[in-house]
Amino acid sequence: MQWLILPTFTFLNDRNKPEMKYFITLLSWLSLLLLHPDVRGQELNDFEFEQWSDLPVFWNGVHLHNAWAGGLNNVQFGRFDLDGDGLDDLLVFDRHGDRLLPFLFSIQDQHAVYTYAPYYRRFFPAMNHWFQVADYNGDGKPDIFTYTPGGIMVYKNTGDHNPQFEKAVDPYITSLQGSIYTNLLVTYVDYPVIADLDGDGDLDILTFWGLGSWVELHRNMSVEETGSADSLLFRKETGCWGHFAENPESNIIYLDTCYAGGGVRFHANDPKHTGSTFCLIDIDGNQVLDLLLGDVDYPDPAPLINAGSNMEALMTEQLPQYPLTDPVYLWSFPLVQHIDITNSGRKDLVASPFDPSLVKSRGSDCVWLYEDVSSGPVPEFELVEKSFLQNTMIDIGLGAYPVFADVNGDGLTDMVAGNYGLYDTCFMNNTGQLKCYYYSRLYLFINTGTAESPEFTLADDDFAGISALSIQGAYPAFADLDGDGDLDMLLGSDSGKILFFDNIAGAGAVPVFAEPIPDYQQIAVESFSTPVLIDFDGDGDADLITGSSRGRLSYYRNEGSAVEPLFSLVTGFWGGVDVTDFQLSYTGYSVPAFIRNGSGELNLLVGSETGIISRYNNLSTETGAMFNKADDHFMYISEGIRTSPAAADLNADGYPDLAVGNYGGGIALFKGKNPGPAGIPDSYGGRRIDVLVAPNPAMDFSYITILSDGDWSVDIINVYGALVRSVSAIGHQTIKAGWNDLPAGIYSIVCTKAGSPRAKTAVKLVVIR
Repeated sequence: MQWLILPTFTFLNDRNKPEMKYFITLLSWLSLLLLHPDVRGQELNDFEFEQWSDLPVFWNGVHLHNAWAGGLNNVQFGRFDLDGDGLDDLLVFDRHGDRLLPFLFSIQDQHAVYTYAPYYRRFFPAMNHWFQVADYNGDGKPDIFTYTPGGIMVYKNTGDHNPQFEKAVDPYITSLQGSIYTNLLVTYVDYPVIADLDGDGDLDILTFWGLGSWVELHRNMSVEETGSADSLLFRKETGCWGHFAENPESNIIYLDTCYAGGGVRFHANDPKHTGSTFCLIDIDGNQVLDLLLGDVDYPDPAPLINAGSNMEALMTEQLPQYPLTDPVYLWSFPLVQHIDITNSGRKDLVASPFDPSLVKSRGSDCVWLYEDVSSGPVPEFELVEKSFLQNTMIDIGLGAYPVFADVNGDGLTDMVAGNYGLYDTCFMNNTGQLKCYYYSRLYLFINTGTAESPEFTLADDDFAGISALSIQGAYPAFADLDGDGDLDMLLGSDSGKILFFDNIAGAGAVPVFAEPIPDYQQIAVESFSTPVLIDFDGDGDADLITGSSRGRLSYYRNEGSAVEPLFSLVTGFWGGVDVTDFQLSYTGYSVPAFIRNGSGELNLLVGSETGIISRYNNLSTETGAMFNKADDHFMYISEGIRTSPAAADLNADGYPDLAVGNYGGGIALFKGKNPGPAGIPDSYGGRRIDVLVAPNPAMDFSYITILSDGDWSVDIINVYGALVRSVSAIGHQTIKAGWNDLPAGIYSIVCTKAGSPRAKTAVKLVVIR
């Protein structure tokens, strides 16, 4: 997208005679637009939050430096100087939810320290499945390579002070294969090599053939044909780089083998076992790159020794493991990267699972960092830790479901977090399929601070002893259900049923639970019950609302009393809420939470499988009532998949704070703020902040003008919450934004005033094709 500063503003479309197709499409999109707020700056005035990364959390006596970063599952790394201090910082990409986590590098007490810096996420494009950082055009600015359907997308870094990206290819990289250019295929289950293999200054690519088994080398011909690296001109050099083959049904490697010759051949109707990761590294110190090859469903990469050259590789030996001491062994499907993590000037090894499956990864202790302690050409890697960065944050395995309650009755709000599960074991079943098993726990974080200055301390990593129940998806809810002055607990799970835990400790004490009652009152949803207890009908006793994997909410009214509840199903489609995105999945994984705005009105937040949190208001006790969907994407919060919101006023300032769990096993925290009146006043003149966008709907471009003084950031966000553009703007000056590379759809243009996060306004943009 190109941005141009113009001296004047115009509403005119440069198409004086639009085609009939354009006109009809425009009318159809205008009908959609009527369902959305007016295009002249709608204020986000019911709630406002800012990232709250410094609320202290202590885990086994250790202060977690990045407590609220959100956890890590299957991650990849890239070096990138984010703050312009001349030192490379770290980009961490978790394919479970396509989350990008920026970390700033510093030296503290002669140790490398990384600090979570979510502010920098705004500058990067949306990425899927995998990413790599590499400067393809030699301009000194790191670019981004990532997966796109059909192959590889490249985003060129055109920024000066802050990174800014535009598409360098559309729709993907192509390569001359035979006599025609076709897509350079890299699947979402493969992690390619993108490196200068021939030393000519441009980047070549290694990837597996589309059906696996053999490695293709695509040589970058940019320097040869144009004299510059500022192009992406590829030619398929060979279909059997390294002269080896991978068995399509296992991780067996056949050396000195190609499809044309007397080596191993595979039948076309063989089941294909696709999915591989590449890491090039000089294992034996002979200045030739060897290969660490990860394979889907296996825990250890295959170390292959190259007796040829980088371009004409010949793999002649497979080592039993690597490194020889404390070798990489990670379920499932490890990706190993040779990258200088510690900024020591010598590359380290870091390994993490790459499997896209949500139930084939460790989820904890799954970022292994090795430091090269050798001073010679042959690397010698020493295992430093198995939970790099994870051990600085709340990370409780797969999934995190936070809930706030005063668990110990001391008047302070505590936090209990459930998870989908902690890794137990993985094995191949008798059909050759990898199966992994997990068990849930609850983590009790007691508030050891004050009402105004909270801090959380882990008090129990198996609260209520639920690990013995061998369940998955533990989700707690708390209320005094028997009138004895303490909090009892309902527990949802992946089974869809509810367990009841009677607290027999008494008021003001740490809970002691009696033996749990399974299948409580025969309450059940399809699967993944996420109960919330609240007196919704105002009759003095707790009612029950629960989400499910189906994406809807079920409402059970308490037909009993405050001391003897009897939950009766009213509806399995409460309020018409359904957070399933049927374009992506048939499941929605709804997680309800309640929050009150400044007027005291009860609002409903619902987390989802896609990660988008929806907000509903105008809640009603009337049977069959349909709630108003006030926000399709609440506050544009994007914290990964299977989000789990929870709200409470943690610092007694009168504004609700918000925790959001995600499938990475961690939690993001947001501090509530005074959102101000509708139509945020301009500090200079008391006027509403208006943003003019025209044409809107648009095909190719729009002019954007912010009618307020000051410096502004302008973010373009798609309906899934991904940031697709970011640029700086000056009040009262007009910028021209091109939309040629954006798919048709509805976007949000979010404008935030520098140094004044309250000054924020959002405009709906419709792009048509």
